[in-house]
Amino acid sequence: MRLSRFELIKDSKERLGVEMNEAILDILKLADHLNQHVPKTMDELLINIPKGLSELEVIMEKANEFNFPLKNYLIQKSNIHYLPLIKKPEKILAVGMNYVEHIKARDGDVPTSPIIFNVLPNSLAAHKQNIPLPQTAQQVDYEGELVIIIGKEIKNACKKVAQEAILGYSIGNDLTDRSHQFQTSQWLIGKTFDYFSPVGPVLVTKDEIEDVQNLSIVTKRNDTVVQNGSTKDMLFSVVDIVSYTSQYMTLKPGDMIFTGTLQGVINENKVNPQWLKPNETIEVMIEDIGELSNTLV
Repeated sequence: MRLSRFELIKDSKERLGVEMNEAILDILKLADHLNQHVPKTMDELLINIPKGLSELEVIMEKANEFNFPLKNYLIQKSNIHYLPLIKKPEKILAVGMNYVEHIKARDGDVPTSPIIFNVLPNSLAAHKQNIPLPQTAQQVDYEGELVIIIGKEIKNACKKVAQEAILGYSIGNDLTDRSHQFQTSQWLIGKTFDYFSPVGPVLVTKDEIEDVQNLSIVTKRNDTVVQNGSTKDMLFSVVDIVSYTSQYMTLKPGDMIFTGTLQGVINENKVNPQWLKPNETIEVMIEDIGELSNTLV
């Protein structure tokens, strides 16, 4: 299932929707007409994920059984504003140096365990949201990444339990100001400017992804491809990351983990890096998930 969190342009009421091709299924309106209950928001879904997903599946089955024309319940994407995928995740974590070619381009050492750092909730942004460049940020870079969404509380999880705890995946752009990132040994300041962590546009449940470790990732800067690779090149797999992180902290539903970026970031250019500027658009595309697009202002 491909879930989105959005509001209509004509009002500001948060909604949960199901993406269907080029439109969003108004699942709440459909449920009302079928006299069925479904989670009304992403937060409500996260309270009891198995129950919520089951209710969403029942709605789709009943609509098919009663020959409900789904086209009557579709909202065109031009009529919506996407919202940050998760409203208030308890934790936003990220993995550094997780693609070997990126490490080589940075002349870095290959880590023996995942490099985990945190990002703060103020940095979250939505698909199509404009990202303001702070005056103090002078060396802004893009980082297209696969994002894990946790769906079950776990602690000290083995790989099997870690896999079961994953709700699904999305797309992230870990925007970073390099001058602030390396100002100290901690990366936090360069990573957590307001709206520097857009995620979206949808949460794709894990059952929709045949092989999460074999998805193409492409990042474009103003229509020019700047990153082109695959999740198969991760040093630490999705399951490795979730299991490892759970050894040190309890992961909870709605927690998000950025899994690292591939070769092609601006910071790899040591001679004449062309940092991001206002009016530039960054698009990150991941196979089987979609496209995340944001413009800098």
